[in-house]
Amino acid sequence: MAQLRLIALALCAACGTSEAAPPPSSGLTAPAGWQVAPQIAKAASEAAGSSATSSEAWAEPARGCYAVWIGLHGAAGAIDAAADRLVASVQKLGVTTSEVAKPAAGEHGELQLAFAKQPYRGKLRAQLAKTGDVIALACMWNEREPKACETSCATLLGSLR
Repeated sequence: MAQLRLIALALCAACGTSEAAPPPSSGLTAPAGWQVAPQIAKAASEAAGSSATSSEAWAEPARGCYAVWIGLHGAAGAIDAAADRLVASVQKLGVTTSEVAKPAAGEHGELQLAFAKQPYRGKLRAQLAKTGDVIALACMWNEREPKACETSCATLLGSLR
């Protein structure tokens, strides 16, 4: 759970305050066999502080799979600058990033990246709006059943709209 808090903190480091708010729920369906994990959602939301507007989490602890979705307020500004801040914030916490795909400048964009912080590996997908609002989904796994978790995470991340 500490790793999930790190990801939430990294996301929030790129946020400030904004008038508009992301949606109150993700609308996502957890992969088969995963359970709702309110304690993880709460920890992520608390780590985000007042920037968090909502959060949800799911887990399949027996396999070592975890996911957290969070909606955040942010300071209005350029999408490319927000993406750079978010990636830098993740890296500042000792999380190694790779496969970084940043959005082009515009009204909204999507950031995708892979990350690792032992014993977890995972992927993050974040939707960034020019208003500063961020919708992010991080999905991660440990060494228990990495292939099964990675497959489930790919499906979950692919369903983020």
